Amino acid sequence: MTAADTPVVIVGAGPVGLATALVLGRHGVPSIVCEQYGGINPHPRAHVVNTRSMELLRSWGIADAVLKDSVGPEWALNILWKQTLSGPELGRINMAEGPEEHALRRIAASPEMIASCAQDRVQQHLLDAVLAQGMATVRYNTTVLDVTDRGDAVDVTVESGQQRQTLRARYAVAADGAGGAVREALGIAAGGSAILGHQMNIYFHADLSPWTEDSPALLVWAINTSSPGVFIGMDGVRRWTFQKSFDPATESPDDYSPERCAQIIREAVGVDELDVEIQSVGPWQLVARTADRYRRGRVFLAGDAAHQFPPTGGLGMNTGLADADNLGWKLAAVLNGWAPDALLDSYETERRPVAVDNARHSALNAVKMAEAGIGPDTAGIAARLESADPAIAAEERRRIAATIPLQRPHFDSLNQEIGYVYGAAGHSEGAAGAPLSATDYSPVPVRGGRLPHTWVERDGVRLSTIDLLIPGFTLITGPDGEAWAEAFAEAAEGVPAHTVVVGRDITGADGSCLERLGITEDGAVLVRPDSHIAWRSGDGSPLSLGTALCDVPDAAPRSA
Repeated sequence: MTAADTPVVIVGAGPVGLATALVLGRHGVPSIVCEQYGGINPHPRAHVVNTRSMELLRSWGIADAVLKDSVGPEWALNILWKQTLSGPELGRINMAEGPEEHALRRIAASPEMIASCAQDRVQQHLLDAVLAQGMATVRYNTTVLDVTDRGDAVDVTVESGQQRQTLRARYAVAADGAGGAVREALGIAAGGSAILGHQMNIYFHADLSPWTEDSPALLVWAINTSSPGVFIGMDGVRRWTFQKSFDPATESPDDYSPERCAQIIREAVGVDELDVEIQSVGPWQLVARTADRYRRGRVFLAGDAAHQFPPTGGLGMNTGLADADNLGWKLAAVLNGWAPDALLDSYETERRPVAVDNARHSALNAVKMAEAGIGPDTAGIAARLESADPAIAAEERRRIAATIPLQRPHFDSLNQEIGYVYGAAGHSEGAAGAPLSATDYSPVPVRGGRLPHTWVERDGVRLSTIDLLIPGFTLITGPDGEAWAEAFAEAAEGVPAHTVVVGRDITGADGSCLERLGITEDGAVLVRPDSHIAWRSGDGSPLSLGTALCDVPDAAPRSA
């Protein structure tokens, strides 16, 4: 049986698959989302929702809902190292005690701040938004058996219950995760690191407030010989995960019974009588890999199907959400007839270099964490901390205390979050043109970069410049930029677009709007649907929507 044509079939209803459907729907494009499981997996995996992702959720209308389900800001301020959760502290990173310019830079850079919200809650809010929008059909308990590119269409064979069906689509998006089968079926290889380690993720419920109420922390690393690992608070109340290393050569996930897992948690907390309710257990690999291709004909890879990172940096889900935003508007542009198919090639040339750089950054963080007791020598470091010789234990405590502050860039990488530039510039640069570190960020408005945020007022309402954008192209001009507005109106015929004039439609809340946007009184900047700059009058090139749509330079990762 072959179903009627649908514009896009999406494989996987995780955060990236749902985000892709949501973006397509914002552009009026229907889709079908196929998910092999019966609903949202309640086992939390990712939890970091970085600055750029919060901006995307803001534009999709669900940022406030996600924030409501996030842990409080007091939790996000601290990362702790302890011997056990109830035991002595080895050191901490307090984000509020970092360089003042870093905090001010974050506040000025975006209308949103980084948050920590369990992935299943983020996913639920995305699903709610998709269903409320009414443009996508989400089919749970539907397994994708085959994806075949027919040249002018894609046939997606699915099975639900006893019924097998072929869905015919213009395009397909594989957002089926790291363990999905579509990438390999397409013959697309993935390159990167060897497996850096194996981890077991234990999801449990427990009251840990005796040790967290007065000292909340986003992460608590427990370094001991009995049960080393990391605690992650998913709701600041009872939902927790504990990540620990395991050796698949000597044990399997089946060895992690609820009873054993409860004992692991008790040993990591350091309290034998603790009441622990094990919810689920899941293994995962510590690896940094990126698919060699993001497109094969009419099929695209997104999210973990295209890239895998170590969690050190919290970039996995966040990179996938930006994939969805980039690919979604481009598919819509082609399907709605206002861009050629060639635009879709820019998805890979823009997004893949970002993933490669994020993989590099995450792997580097993982290596550096070994200095602070999280890595291959954890057992040896823990043994020295527990040494019967007080001098050995004291010296190891001093060494770890000295290395912990060096991990701050791992948890404060604003430039990595929002500074990437589609094009030869890589990530954002300083005034002298030198590449900035992952921590630094300079809101320089350049073609391919994200539109800088600044507060403006429209009809007495305070807005971010990011709030001015629509599911289409937005031209922002200076007060004397009428010529650009007229040229844009002619060039954008048939394309979703609007114009915002500084001084007429908006006013700069602090008087620096034009400077922040990099335009003069008679200048203009053209912004794509994904908030990235397509053209600037100051660059000296003529305003051409065709150029903005198709002439996308290859991206390059930021230099180390």
